[in-house]
Amino acid sequence: MKIAAIIPAYNEEESIGSVVRVARENNLINEVIVVDDGSSDATSEIARENEAKVIRIENNQGKGNALEIGVQQTKADLLLFLDADLVGLTSQRLTMLLDPVLKGSADMTVGAIDRKMFRTFLNEWFRKTESPFSGMRAIKRSFWEKIPKKYKKKFYIESVITYLAKKNNLKVAPFVLEGVRHITKERKMGFWEGSKARWRMNWQIALINIVLRFKTKESLKIH
Repeated sequence: MKIAAIIPAYNEEESIGSVVRVARENNLINEVIVVDDGSSDATSEIARENEAKVIRIENNQGKGNALEIGVQQTKADLLLFLDADLVGLTSQRLTMLLDPVLKGSADMTVGAIDRKMFRTFLNEWFRKTESPFSGMRAIKRSFWEKIPKKYKKKFYIESVITYLAKKNNLKVAPFVLEGVRHITKERKMGFWEGSKARWRMNWQIALINIVLRFKTKESLKIH
């Protein structure tokens, strides 16, 4: 089964190189695709230096659209979606996400970042509450292609994937990716700009979850 790692990125020059290197080190992954979603920094250049295939979008179009563009650049049967701002990522953590789908014990896996600083029981709680919105997933291409294009926008996409997987009775395996964390938006963009970006992201997630709750079960079935 051919596997492609797809990494949407927007101004992630600090971390994109390490994320690409880890993906390329994993023997299960056949290709690494970075979709630069309108960055104004050196994201594209650093990704290319680390031998990723880079697709450059001139104007920022949002995470869902960036993922769709990345999928269209590969014929892989299994898609590994990764955030570009991860720290502490290892090849073993990627294998953890890929193995259950390859072995048929799960239709999709989801990785939550490590919250050990909140003690073990809270780390487990975050695994359950954060995984529906996580950007780290192994997902079959056949499922991705059935998701209506109108939902492949902005930060809607993770909530939509999770919701449709549940409605269509997919076997989903969530994991905590031990030692893996995000670089915060506040650190990347400064406190005020980062806080505004976080607010916009959370608003989009809340909005799409409200929309999905009003859809009928029949309209959310995919075949």
